[in-house]
Amino acid sequence: MAEIKPVGEVGGEQYALLLFEETIGRKGRTATIADAESDIAFPKNNVFVDISEVGVLTRRGLNVMHYLACNAPLEQMEFDCDIDLFKFLINYASRNHKHLKDALREAQKTSIVVTRERADGQPGNGDFVSIPLVGMVGMANGRVYFKFDPAIRKLHKDPRGYTLLSLRTTSAFTSAFAHSLYEKLKSMAYRGSPTEWLTLEEARAWMGAQSSKYMDEFKQFRRFGLAVALAQINEFSDLHVEYETRNVPGSKKVSHIRFVFREQEGSMVAAQALHQTEARKTLYDILRGEFGIGSVDIQAITANSEQYTPERLQAAIDFVRHRIATARGKKIQYPGRLLMKALEEGWTVPTAELAHAAAEAQSPVPASAPAPAAAPAAAGARRARAGDERESAAQRHEYELAGEEGFKQYTRLGGPQREELWASFARTAHFKVLAAQLQLDRHTVPYESLVINERLRHALGKHVLDAQKKAARKPRATAQTELGLD
Repeated sequence: MAEIKPVGEVGGEQYALLLFEETIGRKGRTATIADAESDIAFPKNNVFVDISEVGVLTRRGLNVMHYLACNAPLEQMEFDCDIDLFKFLINYASRNHKHLKDALREAQKTSIVVTRERADGQPGNGDFVSIPLVGMVGMANGRVYFKFDPAIRKLHKDPRGYTLLSLRTTSAFTSAFAHSLYEKLKSMAYRGSPTEWLTLEEARAWMGAQSSKYMDEFKQFRRFGLAVALAQINEFSDLHVEYETRNVPGSKKVSHIRFVFREQEGSMVAAQALHQTEARKTLYDILRGEFGIGSVDIQAITANSEQYTPERLQAAIDFVRHRIATARGKKIQYPGRLLMKALEEGWTVPTAELAHAAAEAQSPVPASAPAPAAAPAAAGARRARAGDERESAAQRHEYELAGEEGFKQYTRLGGPQREELWASFARTAHFKVLAAQLQLDRHTVPYESLVINERLRHALGKHVLDAQKKAARKPRATAQTELGLD
C-alpha cells in the first residue's frame, strides 16, 4: 500500500479556509462546500468506514474531523475549527445550531469495537475494547472543539487500509443510507465490480440499516433503503450503482443481493482531487506572492477553472517569466496584468525564441576561455535553471522590499488609519491562511508577530501599498465621472 500523501503543503484548515473564502466571496455568506468550485479529499481509515446507525449530519461531522486531523502531527490530540468553516465543510447553512450540537453529541457516543479470541484457543468469552471515535466535543467562542483518543490518532496515520474520500461528495448526501453505502463501496472498489453476494441482513449492514426492522422484507428494503441510497449516489457521486438479486431456490423470495458499480464519466475522483489540492496551493502562492494577483483576479481564475486549467496557468506563468528574463534591462512594470492577459489569450513561450536561446548557448566561446567538457545542451539547461532561480529571487526580493516599505508607512500612520488598514487586511484570504498557521486573532493586532515574522510583516506592508494605490486612483475616477469623460 502506498504511503498516504499529505492533503497539501498548506494542509487541513488552511486549505479549507482558502476554499471557504473564495466560495463565500462568489456565492454569499450562506454558501457551503456544495457551492465550491474545487474539492477536498482526505484518506479515511477503513475501520472508520464501517461505523453504522448514526445520522447523516453526524457522519459529515466525523468526516470533517478526520480531514482536519489526517495531516496534523501524530502527537496532536486536541483540535479546534472556526464554526463557520466547520458548517461550510459539513454543508450546514442553518443559523440554528441545535441540530449541529445534537450531531456532535451523537458523534461522541459513536465507537469502534475491537474483539479478540482467547489466547489459549479455548472456547469462552473473548477480549474486547471499545474506543470512542471522538472524545471531548464542544462549541464556544465561535469555534468547534474536539479531542481524539491516541488509538484513533494512530489509525489516522496508519498507511494500511484507507479510502480516499471527497468532502464535497459525502456532504451532498441527505440520506445516511446513501452516505454509508457509498463509503463502503469506495472502500471495496479495489476488488472490482460486482461485489460478492450478500444476504439481505449483510446488505442492510452495509447501508447502516441493520436495526431498521421495518425493512426486514425485501419489498420495504428496496423502497425505503435501496431506492433512496442509489438515487443519491448516482446523482451526487463519482459512482453509478445498480444491484442484482438472487432468489431462494424454488421460490420468488429474494435471499441475496449484490451491487454492480462503475465510475461515472467526467467525475473528479478523490485521488485526482488530492493531487489538485496540492497543485492549486502552489499556484495560489505563485499568483499572490510572485505576481501580486489581487482577489478579484483570483476569483475570476477560480470561477473559470474549466477554462483556466492548471496547465494553462502554468503556461501563462512560464510566458511572463520568460518575458522578464529576456527584457534586456527593461523592467516589466505590471507582471500581474501581463499574466492575466497571457492567461486570457492563451499565450505560451514561442519555440522560436527558445531555439534562438539554445543556439546562443551552443555558440563557441573565445579561446582564452575554453569551453567546459560538459555538453552544450546541458550547459544551456544549467544556465536556464540559474536564470530562473535569479528571476525568482529578484521577484521575491522586490516583494520583500515593497512589504518593508509598506510596513514603514503603516507604522507612521495614526491609530484610526492603522486600525482601518488592519481590519481590511484581516478580511483577505492571505491573512486568514497566515492567521491559521500562526494562530492569530484577526481582531487583535499582533505587534510582536509583526516584528518577528517576516511573512506577516511583508504581507501587511504589501496590502498597505495596494490600498494606498487604490485610494490614489479614486479622485481621478471621480473627476472623470463628474466631467462625463468615463
